[in-house]
Amino acid sequence: MSGITDPGSRLTIDREGSHHLLDVVRIQRGEQVLVFDGLGSEAPATLTDVEDGVAVLTIDGPPRSASPTHPLHLVLAVLKGPAMDDAIRMATEAGATCIRPFLASRSIARGERVDRWERVASSAAQQCGRGDVPEVLAPTDLAGALAGLSGCELFVAMPGAARAEPAHGAAAVVVGPEGGLTEVEVRTILAAGGRPVGLGRFVLRADTAAAVAVALVAPNSDQETG
Repeated sequence: MSGITDPGSRLTIDREGSHHLLDVVRIQRGEQVLVFDGLGSEAPATLTDVEDGVAVLTIDGPPRSASPTHPLHLVLAVLKGPAMDDAIRMATEAGATCIRPFLASRSIARGERVDRWERVASSAAQQCGRGDVPEVLAPTDLAGALAGLSGCELFVAMPGAARAEPAHGAAAVVVGPEGGLTEVEVRTILAAGGRPVGLGRFVLRADTAAAVAVALVAPNSDQETG
């Protein structure tokens, strides 16, 4: 959503957002909602009109920041079809600020679906009330996905490792594909400063692992917003 301006201004919601607001959440005229611009700002607003099925809101207060304090990157091996969508959706709900897909040696899915993944992230942010939408990068190789993470605490999800704990600041966590990471890929991550972390007692699906990993390593100061 875009167009959050000064209190008293009117904001027309697109049809997809209007459908969610009017038909899914069933907001009525006169009820207050929280709107966001997808860039980290949010503001209170009131549903004042519906024009041809499109919601019209009036901004009630000044925009305020709703962005996480620290970046939280999910370095995610490309998963098969719906599993990738589910991973992005749940990682968005858990608080990831950037999703970095990579083609792992054992990735089965191939090809880029960035436009779809961006829509999934945007819809998930809207559903869970986030004021920002995670950036979804184009798939690359592992080295490319790890590039640009200087200054981040780097973790890699590995069965049997000590349970993950919240990072102290900017962080990134690597989650492998359905078949797991190869030894070469693990060595590459460790050489980049990565630390193995566990996600619990049980074996998780790759999409579930992505969400759990993000939730566990999210910095303490950001966990209420994730």
